[in-house]
Amino acid sequence: MRVLLLSIIAKCGVFTHVRELAVQMQKHGMNPVLGFFHNAETARTFTTTEQDLQVMEESLAGVCIFFYTSEEELLQTIENMNITLVHAHSRLVFSSAIKVTKHLNVPFVVTLHGILNWSKLYRAEMEMAECIIAIGPEVAKSAGKEYQKRISIILNGIDIERYQPSKEIKADNDPLRIIWMGRTSGSAAKGAEYLARAVRSIQKMGIPIEAKAIGFAHGADTGNMEVYGWVHDPRPYLQWSQLVFARGRALREAMACGNVGLLIGQGYGGLVLPAWFGNKKQTSLSGSLKHGAAAMDVSLIVKDILYFHEHRNYLDEASITARRIAEENFNINTMVEQTCYVYQTAITLRKQKGTNEWGNAGTV
Repeated sequence: MRVLLLSIIAKCGVFTHVRELAVQMQKHGMNPVLGFFHNAETARTFTTTEQDLQVMEESLAGVCIFFYTSEEELLQTIENMNITLVHAHSRLVFSSAIKVTKHLNVPFVVTLHGILNWSKLYRAEMEMAECIIAIGPEVAKSAGKEYQKRISIILNGIDIERYQPSKEIKADNDPLRIIWMGRTSGSAAKGAEYLARAVRSIQKMGIPIEAKAIGFAHGADTGNMEVYGWVHDPRPYLQWSQLVFARGRALREAMACGNVGLLIGQGYGGLVLPAWFGNKKQTSLSGSLKHGAAAMDVSLIVKDILYFHEHRNYLDEASITARRIAEENFNINTMVEQTCYVYQTAITLRKQKGTNEWGNAGTV
């Protein structure tokens, strides 16, 4: 099976998701091709430099990739690639994906990566897709009632072999190491600001802690936390830290590196526990109030940090538990297997159509 993955090349979770999906698909014996829509305008929009592009390309070593600036260029590039299916990962490539599926008469799968009024804004694209994937329950809900039966919820998976705990032994009397990681704005960025307030409060008590922020929390005041912005490889930072305050993919990556996970976003979810998972639960790690997070309260964050500062033995145990949660629930192999099942479903549905609705003969 040769799958064409269309996406954007930007410093964001969508790129990370697509990259790791492509790499793991290849390890599973599939033949992915990655097409990135990229031109001067997208480079400005996503503040993507030539150095960024080089690092991102290097992270895809072994995967067939190409860039295109127009739909005509895309169709020319893939003409002889024997594409089996096209999978779109950004609304900026929906139009390109539809051109491909019409031109080659191949199935079209779309992954929804954010909460939008999809049925209103992208109804034509949603109708065209044989299958729709949503990265979480809240994203699926935002697609609209009429699409729920067609949606497969596939949670983000993490390469648990790539994201490993540090082998460094951290002394019990060292300052507690804390990290916030994410790419948020608006209400979801409140978590970074409230964490910064909690850190400042603890430091005023004379308790030594070290705190870093990785990524972007647009509109949030991160106080005296060390802010690093986007980093292409967060592993050294995640292996340095002991507690992570995050949501979504960032939380999963950090827990795989042995960080004790504390869910934070629009609200505060506290310590991530094994009981949140199992029995096919699709646990939301959004940190939003509507998904059960408590209203933001600096005192609650301070309380949790001080507990782990004072109970270093439990910190070690909780680190092991966090890694185990990641192994059992965030493994990217599960994501790939579920995605491949969706592909097979899409291929079957397209074959059932026979001669396609645009009048071109052919089968997958």
